[in-house]
Amino acid sequence: MAQRLVRKVCKRCGQPYQPTEHEVKSLRLDGAPGDSASYRKGRGCTDCNKTGYRGRMGIFEISVIDDEVRKLIYEKVSATVLRTRARELGMRTLREDGTRKVVAGLTTPDEVIRATVMDID
Repeated sequence: MAQRLVRKVCKRCGQPYQPTEHEVKSLRLDGAPGDSASYRKGRGCTDCNKTGYRGRMGIFEISVIDDEVRKLIYEKVSATVLRTRARELGMRTLREDGTRKVVAGLTTPDEVIRATVMDID
């Protein structure tokens, strides 16, 4: 399991927002359904101390260890092989979980990019 904290968009001053081209590329938002996306960003208010954010939430990456994965670990295979098997078992990366929360309007692309900058998809 891996986890990171990201700031949540302030509910009081959050407003619709159109991500930049860089954010769309970084989070691969072009594959997300545009009709249901509700990107939001806070303007800043007294509730959030003019930051646009209020509170935090986690983004998570959880990998199931089955017998095959256990065997691969024992055989000391590369991280790439382990990651491929984990993806086959349904693992969602930190960035993918963060992207889902961006599309839902809970946090911003900047927050997810900042929190996952060292992660390899």
